Amino acid sequence: MKKNKLNNNKKRTKWLWLVTIFVLLIFIVFLGCIVYKYSEVLFGVLNINRVEQTVKQDKPCEDCVRRYIDGVYVKPGQENLYPVAIIIENHVDARPQYGLSKANLVIEAEAEGRITRFLAVFADGQKIDKIGPIRSARPYFVDWAREFSAIFMHCGGSPEALVKIAKENIFDINEFYQGSYFWRDKSILAPHNIFTSTDNINKYLESKNKLEGKFLSWQFKNDGKPEEETSLSKEIIIDFQLSGYMVKWKYNKENNDYARYAVDKAHKDAEGNEIRAKNVIIQYVEAKVIDEEFRLKMEHIGDGRAVVCLDGKCEEGEWEKKSSASRTRFYSNEGKEFKFNAGKTWIEVVRPENEVNY
Repeated sequence: MKKNKLNNNKKRTKWLWLVTIFVLLIFIVFLGCIVYKYSEVLFGVLNINRVEQTVKQDKPCEDCVRRYIDGVYVKPGQENLYPVAIIIENHVDARPQYGLSKANLVIEAEAEGRITRFLAVFADGQKIDKIGPIRSARPYFVDWAREFSAIFMHCGGSPEALVKIAKENIFDINEFYQGSYFWRDKSILAPHNIFTSTDNINKYLESKNKLEGKFLSWQFKNDGKPEEETSLSKEIIIDFQLSGYMVKWKYNKENNDYARYAVDKAHKDAEGNEIRAKNVIIQYVEAKVIDEEFRLKMEHIGDGRAVVCLDGKCEEGEWEKKSSASRTRFYSNEGKEFKFNAGKTWIEVVRPENEVNY
């Protein structure tokens, strides 16, 4: 009798365990179905929150807009300040330059004898006490300044450039005739000693009631994800075929930008600031010598080959400038206009015979 009772208890215990396990399995399956059914919603909410956090980090304020010149987010009213395009010298005796690291966009091109010169564009309202040294104009620099509808600052120019400025009524300040907006630093040998400041420039702009820019912006984006280490274009090397004018741009993955090197040394301005860029563009332009001073005629209106470097990679494409006043634009080989990272851009204008490695 006791044996039968013990066997019955064992059977009941066994069935209780089986029922319990069965109920647990049903509950787990039911819970799994609920999770599966609502996973898209649940994880979608999480993803939306992540996206919103990213947007808030990239966009410092809800009503911020991209600045026309470089795509950086700014408060409304600061996005389209009147641009200033300044010819800055790059002769070896003129280095280091003042204020060059603060330019929003820089175009480097040959002036004569394979010596390059910079067109530095400023349009963000920052205060800069010394910019230069400032040198003379060339026709292609005039057209590049014109595409920003900028005030063009220079000290004289080639005969062709001066005729162009007068004939096309370019809005400019020439040190030869408006010297009060410049000064000569007597501690530096001429002609590498002509400078200006944003205070001087702003006085002139205010006297002409020039407050807002009138140019078309490029397309901008937030920083992309850098390429894998094996596919990074870590160095861009540009040989202008003259001693002292070998340019290198070295990619920094941590900052997702490029540092400029001149003669294998980090290119710093006179204040000790490194020259860095978020975007580096190589623009191939046909050119030929036209006089005994080795000045050039550049075919800078039309179209041609280009290489655009950002986010650690360089992509082949082409440039297009439809007229002297139109904006130079850059397109992929598929015909899509490039979207640039917000921040500083450098355009390196090279002849097709110049050696460029990336």
